[in-house]
Amino acid sequence: MFLGDFVFLDLETTGATAGTDRITEIGLISVKDGKYESEWQTLINPHRSIPNNIQLITGISNQMVENEPTFEEISDSLIKRLEGKILVAHNVRFDYAFLRNEFKSCGIRYAPKRLCTVKLSRLLYPEERKHGLDSIIKRLKLKCGARHRAMTDTRAIWDFAQYIQKQFEPSLISSSINRLIKEPSLPNGIDQEIIDSIPSCPGIYIFKDGNDCVLYVGKSKNIRSRVISHFSGEHSNKKDLKINQNINKIEWCESAGELGALLLESQLVKTLSPIFNRQLRQREDSFTIQWNPTDQPKTPLITPLSSFEEIPFGAIYGIFSTHKQALKTLKDLAKIHNLCLKNLGIESGEGPCFSHQLGTCWGVCVAKESTMNHAMRLSMALNKYLIPNWPFKGEILLIEQSKDSGLVEKHKINNWTHIDYEVIGQNAVADYRLSPSKIFDHDTFQILRKHISKPTPHLTIVTQK
Repeated sequence: MFLGDFVFLDLETTGATAGTDRITEIGLISVKDGKYESEWQTLINPHRSIPNNIQLITGISNQMVENEPTFEEISDSLIKRLEGKILVAHNVRFDYAFLRNEFKSCGIRYAPKRLCTVKLSRLLYPEERKHGLDSIIKRLKLKCGARHRAMTDTRAIWDFAQYIQKQFEPSLISSSINRLIKEPSLPNGIDQEIIDSIPSCPGIYIFKDGNDCVLYVGKSKNIRSRVISHFSGEHSNKKDLKINQNINKIEWCESAGELGALLLESQLVKTLSPIFNRQLRQREDSFTIQWNPTDQPKTPLITPLSSFEEIPFGAIYGIFSTHKQALKTLKDLAKIHNLCLKNLGIESGEGPCFSHQLGTCWGVCVAKESTMNHAMRLSMALNKYLIPNWPFKGEILLIEQSKDSGLVEKHKINNWTHIDYEVIGQNAVADYRLSPSKIFDHDTFQILRKHISKPTPHLTIVTQK
């Protein structure tokens, strides 16, 4: 049941960006304990021209709002209608963002509990794929007037609420609502308004303490959801607990998609050295296992990456922080795959290797196994660590475009190396910009290999002709 005070609401606006666009119409219905109380609607003069495409969608023209009140003029009466009530809307973040910004410009703080009927529909109808308002109206056979006017859409949302109250047990509806309106327990230094301003899009986020020291850098396909997850209250590990105790500031940067977010996260962890990031950190030098049985070296060599004038892709295996780590990998492979420690260059001297004496080496060291057969088995064992040859003839361009914001990022790549970058869109002047290293980096390689082998629908690979 919808127990308590709720206000069902829909807005029409001059565009989709709360920071720059304005409200043109408000429609709301007040509900108490699941029962209709009253409704109210008004057109709003946005003090700017309504784009033609928006006029076509909503039917609201510049002439219609010319003599209507401004938001500031109705702000006092509107806040009285909203105060103390749970805000209900279809994609409530959109409507709330506009209301919050408009009220803020009037010197009024508005931060209600919020219920999204898109998410409520997903909870109650998990078998359905589409949960847009048009889909719900069609699926449930709800009566609805002309869409994309504020009061018409508000009534459709209220009709949906009445429908589910008849179809589901009150306890299920109440538990679903409570689950959706539950807010995270925020750290002392973080205000809810900061959380509300974080976008639900791909990108990176940065946690800082009161001295501007970087605590943690993360990335996500949905920055806002990922940030909130850090404050779930469970603190299942010491890292999240310490972050919550020290965090005082959150910064973020949008990306066109997952590729841009991963590359920027990797760069920032290396350059900012966050206290609670362990992976992706900058290394003074890295080591690899170099082996080429058809040429040289015929025995695996543990080699610093910095020693190569040109990295022999296709003949190196793994990137390791230390020589010791690479050596341990070879020893582990020898144990798992019954390989010869002498043939791997780990042991020297005459006679059988120590593993053969223990019965684990198949005996290439005493001519019981052919060198070719041992090489084939070693190749299979090392294969998962292989840094392969570059699969293209020269440079490629990876173009990633956001389906929502229109942000475009262009990455020029050659030999698994990020060599150039261009961004087009709203984060072109962001505080944190991706800056290609122009040298081979193992973390970048792992990111590129994944996205080149399985590109997302929003990633285009452009090769040289």
